[in-house]
Amino acid sequence: MFISAQLVELKGLSAQLNLTDKKVEDLEKSHKDLKVAFSAALVQSHEQKFGPVSTRIPLVYVFTNVGNAHDPNTGNFRAPVRGVYQFMMHNLASASALHPVSTLLIKNGQQVLMSYSFQVGPHFVTSSNGASLQLEAGDVVSVELWENSTVFDNMNHHNTFSGHLLFTL
Repeated sequence: MFISAQLVELKGLSAQLNLTDKKVEDLEKSHKDLKVAFSAALVQSHEQKFGPVSTRIPLVYVFTNVGNAHDPNTGNFRAPVRGVYQFMMHNLASASALHPVSTLLIKNGQQVLMSYSFQVGPHFVTSSNGASLQLEAGDVVSVELWENSTVFDNMNHHNTFSGHLLFTL
């Protein structure tokens, strides 16, 4: 009787282990096919200057959005899964020493990095920067216009914010 009870318990544990293995396999398959990428510009068909501003403001971009992790209404990217993501930002404006071209890459409300460029006279200049970031599911990444800075965009998409999932963790 004692051995019989142990066999029943062993069969139950074996069934639980098989179920757990199946769940892990299903998760691996779902993440294997996961595709997350976006590329966004500030405007689609017109010209617009942004800034200078007295306080940082979020920039809202629209363009390609595979996986729908980028919110075109807020400009926020929300990581759908834990993983390493690559982000890039490129900027252009007619800048001066008083009003440079500068944006900030923000992760969960905290500055990660800055792109910055200025000219002595009012001429068009560019700035860019990028980073690979380890994100947890739900982490938010965005771009903000830095105080007293300016950017300019038109249908040529001079200002872009792009990102994609490199791999899951």
